[in-house]
Amino acid sequence: MSDREEKAAPLDPPSILMSGLHLAALWALAIVQPLLNLLGNNPDFFVARDNTSSQIIIFVLLLTILPPLFAGLIEALVNLLSPAARWIVHLAFCAVLFWAIALQVLKQFADGPAWPMIIFAIVLGGLLTWAYAKARFMRSMTDILIIAPPVILIAFFFFSDANELTLSTTEVDAKTVNASNPHPVVMVIFDEFPAGSLMTPSGRINPKRFPNFAGLKGTSTWYRNTATDASYTAIAVPSILTGQPADHDSLPTAADHPDSIFTLLGGSWQTHAIEPITQLCTEEICGEREGGNTGMADALSSLTTDLKAVSAHLLLPADMGSSLPDISQSFQGFGGEEDSVERGRARQWVHDRLGEGENSLDGEADVDAFIRRLGSGGKSFDFVHVEKPHYPWTHYPSGLKYSDGTEDFRSFIGETDWEGDGYITDRAHQAHLLEVGFTDNLLGRIISALKRDGRWDDTLFVATADHGAAWTKGAGRRSAEEETMGQIGMVPLFIKAPGQKQGKVVDRPTCTTEIVPRMAQILGIDLPWTPATCDRKTVRIDNGSGKPVTLAFVKAIAQRQLYINRMARLLGGDGADWDRAFRWGKRSDLIGQSTARFWRIGATNDAEASSETPSPRSFTFDPGIELNPVLRQRGTISGLDEGTPLAVGVNGRIAAVGQSYEDNGQVRYSILLPQSTLREGSNRIQLFEVTPFTGGAAGAASLRLLWSSTDQ
Repeated sequence: MSDREEKAAPLDPPSILMSGLHLAALWALAIVQPLLNLLGNNPDFFVARDNTSSQIIIFVLLLTILPPLFAGLIEALVNLLSPAARWIVHLAFCAVLFWAIALQVLKQFADGPAWPMIIFAIVLGGLLTWAYAKARFMRSMTDILIIAPPVILIAFFFFSDANELTLSTTEVDAKTVNASNPHPVVMVIFDEFPAGSLMTPSGRINPKRFPNFAGLKGTSTWYRNTATDASYTAIAVPSILTGQPADHDSLPTAADHPDSIFTLLGGSWQTHAIEPITQLCTEEICGEREGGNTGMADALSSLTTDLKAVSAHLLLPADMGSSLPDISQSFQGFGGEEDSVERGRARQWVHDRLGEGENSLDGEADVDAFIRRLGSGGKSFDFVHVEKPHYPWTHYPSGLKYSDGTEDFRSFIGETDWEGDGYITDRAHQAHLLEVGFTDNLLGRIISALKRDGRWDDTLFVATADHGAAWTKGAGRRSAEEETMGQIGMVPLFIKAPGQKQGKVVDRPTCTTEIVPRMAQILGIDLPWTPATCDRKTVRIDNGSGKPVTLAFVKAIAQRQLYINRMARLLGGDGADWDRAFRWGKRSDLIGQSTARFWRIGATNDAEASSETPSPRSFTFDPGIELNPVLRQRGTISGLDEGTPLAVGVNGRIAAVGQSYEDNGQVRYSILLPQSTLREGSNRIQLFEVTPFTGGAAGAASLRLLWSSTDQ
């Protein structure tokens, strides 16, 4: 047959073996390569999960081999019945993979909307599948792509940042030190905790809201003007624990940070550590990590579950993210403006899944485990990183929860910036402040446990945070910018020396890299490495990539003060109790008044609300259980514009006010109720639209009923 006749002849279906290799190549390009690129550039994905090198290697190999192998087996079985049917099944597999590849290419050049992109990708995928079936050139190209899976695997295992986890066997040993003043040591690092959230305009700590931090201030040294040097947990925490500058090129592991508080004390102190994100304490020093992925089957299953959602975010257009698990925050921003947004999404998903089935993410499980494992005194070192008051905010200061995972602010937390307007920003500040109150609750549990054991006075106690957060529209919520350094860069720091009875406030600018050197000094240890030098004139924040952001210390402190003043105007400052945090918003003057005294307008057909809390949980309160959705009245409203004033009535009195807001094309409401307004058991809850009453005195209002628990 001549070359011309050969080119004109119809293409035969490839053999079953070659079909499987084609599917493996397309699968690798569509799914494996983007996912391994994500993980290879961000190996702390695995660090946060305690994955071993064997777990990582086996997972990656199975991810690459199993799906195309399974598809090939299906084809082989179908081929026993009908080769023609097998060819149809094969083309169907190819069409799906070509569609996935086309969609990812389109995402590089377009930013939405989702469905037109998906439809266009389907058309492209269909054309590519037709070309694969009919065009010799396309078939030859697919033959060449068979080399893709091994190339992708080699790049991941040998040339990505993950190779340190899969190939490195660096040993880290505890140091031999002499301590002239040995004492038990307890260290607590909180997460996403702006120092200004703890302070009043006068520079104090309100004991009515934060009794445990205020009590700690009374018996410790409060370094009131402390700055972190990183906005991202996986580099901020190692910097704190080593006293070295933040390094975004290193992993949060002992191998990359052999000089740390753990290796300093681990040779002489009985050491326990709870590190949900980092791995600076080795098993030789701290023992096996509680809750670590020790079983291969469990680890692989967990990785598969987690990465299915991450893959969906990688594959689908950005504006379809609301239908997927919320992986938009917490670790978002570690790639900075120069790196892939999807990295942040992936990271948050890992973070959110760390404590599934437990309460790790709300801090309680980690704090409870920490208290159970506290040393008996003497030369013991106990460390815990508590993931609070980190978003999502779901707690009241008492520890009661109004949600298992809040969605109130998801649409306003962009890929890098906070996008909420005035009301949403105020509502976020309220939720955050309540979470800080819960963080104070957790601190109190730790201190109480130490006091019960009689070891509080003799203990060197340190409490600080890795970084802060900001809620400035159009600016990064987690990545520091010049205008947000006062919220993101300034963190709390308290150090109580053994035997210290009187509190002291230090206003000299302080760096978190000074914590470990100060601890060593108190314990009478000569630090066997050179710590960073604190620049007391400049705050310098590493965002995880790009150039660090810098700002004069005095300007960062001034920014923090503006934040403190705003919070005080909104939610109360010096002397305010927690009820004051619920008395804000349009028509807050109505709070506490009887609903019967207002001119009432009946509900109309064009305005009504729908509660999103399943009945009867939307109106039943039980302070004896942790989760009480009644504390947050949340839902959608039809027939009203965003910005409409709203009021919630509880048992005949207005308990809280708020307003409607637009969220992804819907008009919504979300209003938190003071615990003091609810009685145990069933409550009569009503949602009203508040309108001016023109026939009355100035400020008079009318109420229009939008939703009532009595109708449920």
